[in-house]
Amino acid sequence: MESDDELLIQSQQAGVVSQPLHADMDEDQDPDQEQEQPDDNDNDNDDNNDQHNLYSDLVVLATDEETTLQLKPKDEQEDIEEEIHDLMTAVPQVAGDYKIIDRLGTGTFSSVYKAIDLGYHDKWDNSPWHGHHLPTSSAYYQSAPKPQESKVFVAIKRIYVTSNPERIRNEISIMEDCRGCRHVSQLITAFRHHDQVVAIMPYHRNEDFRDFYKKLPLPGIKAYFRCMFRALRDVHAREIIHRDVKPANFLFDPRAGVGTLCDFGLACRIEPGQTQGACLHTPASKDHPHGRIRNRNELDFEDIKRAQKEARQKCSWPSDRVGYLAKDSRPVSKANRAGTRGFRAPEVLLKCGDQTGAVDMWSAGMILLFFLTGKFPLFQSNDDVEAFMEIAAIIGRRKMEKAATLHSRTFSTNVPSISHEGITWRDFVQRQNPHLYEPHEPDSQYFPYYGSPPSLVSAARKQKSDLPTTTSSSSSASSYPTSSSLDSLSNLPRVSSPTEERHRVDIENALDLVEQLMHPESTRRITPRAALYHPFLANDTWGGEGTAEGVRYNGDEVVVKPGNSGRKREDNSRSELDADEGQEGVGDDDEGDETGEAGGRAGDDEFFPHPFGEGVCGEWHFQDASEEPCVSMVQMVGECECGRCERDGGEKKGYEERLRLVAGQGIAIGREPCEFHAWI
Repeated sequence: MESDDELLIQSQQAGVVSQPLHADMDEDQDPDQEQEQPDDNDNDNDDNNDQHNLYSDLVVLATDEETTLQLKPKDEQEDIEEEIHDLMTAVPQVAGDYKIIDRLGTGTFSSVYKAIDLGYHDKWDNSPWHGHHLPTSSAYYQSAPKPQESKVFVAIKRIYVTSNPERIRNEISIMEDCRGCRHVSQLITAFRHHDQVVAIMPYHRNEDFRDFYKKLPLPGIKAYFRCMFRALRDVHAREIIHRDVKPANFLFDPRAGVGTLCDFGLACRIEPGQTQGACLHTPASKDHPHGRIRNRNELDFEDIKRAQKEARQKCSWPSDRVGYLAKDSRPVSKANRAGTRGFRAPEVLLKCGDQTGAVDMWSAGMILLFFLTGKFPLFQSNDDVEAFMEIAAIIGRRKMEKAATLHSRTFSTNVPSISHEGITWRDFVQRQNPHLYEPHEPDSQYFPYYGSPPSLVSAARKQKSDLPTTTSSSSSASSYPTSSSLDSLSNLPRVSSPTEERHRVDIENALDLVEQLMHPESTRRITPRAALYHPFLANDTWGGEGTAEGVRYNGDEVVVKPGNSGRKREDNSRSELDADEGQEGVGDDDEGDETGEAGGRAGDDEFFPHPFGEGVCGEWHFQDASEEPCVSMVQMVGECECGRCERDGGEKKGYEERLRLVAGQGIAIGREPCEFHAWI
C-alpha cells in the first residue's frame, strides 16, 4: 500500500526506510538500531555519521525537555513550582505516577503541565490510546512503540473546581470517543480525587503560531492542513463538533510537519434526527455531513419572498430608525454559540439550531487566511452583530442575505460601506498580500527543509537537479529531530524549491480551497474528506506522490489527472437561496456526494479509522446492555460447513467468543479489519 504520510521517506540511494518519529513525545533512540551501510561507499559513511549525530541529539533533546523550566524568569519559576507542589498535594496519585517538570499553559477552566510518565514501560497498558494506525499512515507516530528506557512525556490537565461538572463529563466523554482518531490529542486516562479532576494526555511538541505562520513554506502549510482535516474528518465521523478550532488549539511542530487537535472543552455532539429550529436545511446526516436544503414541498416560498422583500426595504431606512427594539415581541432564539471570536461561522452568529461540522471548517478557513494574507488576527469583533458585519464588509450584502435565509433569518443593513456584491475571498487575500505569488526562499528551520544541510538548501535555491551527495550534519542539541531530517541526507532529491509556476499553481489551488472553506452557506461548505482530496492537498507538489482523481464535493466537481493540477469546476456562483430580484426563493439542493480515488498514491480513505461498529468487520461489533463496546470473535476448532471458513484453506468448525473492549480498541482502518478480526 502506498503511504499517505509525507513524513515517511523511502530512500532510493541507501535502501533504508525511515519511520516517522513520535513527534508528540520525546524519546531516547538507540543509534545501534540504524542499518549499517557498505564500508566502500564514502558518501553513505558520511550519511551514517550525520544520522548518528541526529539520533544522538534525541538523547540531548529529552534532557532539554526536562530543563525548560530553568529557561523561564526566576519569579515565574517560583510560581510554577508552587503550582506543581499544590497539584501533587491535592492529587496524591499524580505524585506517585508522574514527575511534573514544567507548566505548559493556563486557561479559563484549566492549567496544563508537562510531566514524565514514570510507569509507561512497566505499569500501564497503553495500547487503547496508542491505536493501531498503519505504518504508512501519517498518524503512525501515535501507534509507534516507544523504545525501552526512553522517557515518555505527557501533558497533565488540571481542571479547575469552578468548572461545570457537566462540562467536565462532556469533555472527557468526547475525548474517550475520539480515541483512535488521527492527529487528535488522545486521552490516556482521567481520575478524580475529592473535588480535583485530572486528565492525562500525550505531550505534543509545538511552537506558537505567531512565530511561524509568516515563514512556513507552502509544503509546511499543506502538512498543517492535512493533519487538521484528517483530525476533523475522524472527529466529525463520530458525530462530534469541536467548535473551537483555532491556532492555539492545534499543536503544530513546524519542523516535523505534524499537528494535533486538542482542547475539547467546547465540543458537542450532533444529535441525529433532532431538528432544533426552523432552518431551511436538514440536520447533518451520513450522506450529507453538512446538511442539505430541504425539498421544495417542505418550504413556504411566499413567506420566504415576503421576508426577503421586507428586509431589503429596511436597507434604505434612515439611521434614526435603526437599532434594537425597545419591546421585542419575537420569540427568543436559542442555539449553541460556543467558540472564539473571529472564528465563529455565520450559522453560529445567526443562532442556527442545526449546526454541523461545517462550523469547524469555517474556522479552518480562517486559519488558511492567516497563512495567505500574512496577518493574524483578521477579525476583532466585540459581539455577534459586529462579527456578522465584519464578514458582510468583505463578501457583500447579497451573500449574507442568502446565508440568513438558509437559517430562516433576514439580513438588512443601511451601512453604506457594505456593498451589494462584495468581493471574493480570493480578491481579499490578494489585496491584503500583494506578494502572494512570489515564492519564498527555502528555510531550513521549517518542514520540509528542516535538517537539510546548508549546501542542499543552497542548491535548491539555485534550482539544480544534481544535488550534492556528501554533507555535514546541521543538527544541534536544541534541534527537533524529525523523520525528514533523519533521512534527508540519504534522499537528497526529496527536498527541492518549487518553481515559480509550481508556486503559482499551489497558490491558485489554495485560494480555491479558501473560497470553499469560507462559503457563507453551511450546506455548500466543503467537508474535511473533500478538502483532503482537493488539489491543494491531494497534489504532493514537492514529493511527487501523485494527485487525487475524479473528486466531487459540495456541488463542485474537481477533475485532476495524475501529474496535472488543472481543474474543471461547475459554476456555482448562484444558489437556490439567491435573494436578488427575480431570483428569490429556495430550490432543490444539487449538492454532489463525495466520491473519488487517489491516483499515484493511496487516498485518505485507506487510512481512515472508522467509528466503532463500522468498517469491514462492523457486523461483529456491538454494544452490550451497559453500552460498553464489545466484539464477537469466531474461534476455529475443527471441520464445519461454514462458507466463511473456506477462505482459510478449508472447512473448519468454530465457536463464538464475545469480548468486552475499552475505548480505542476494535477500530477498523480503511479496508482493513480491526485487531480482533484479522482473520477476515
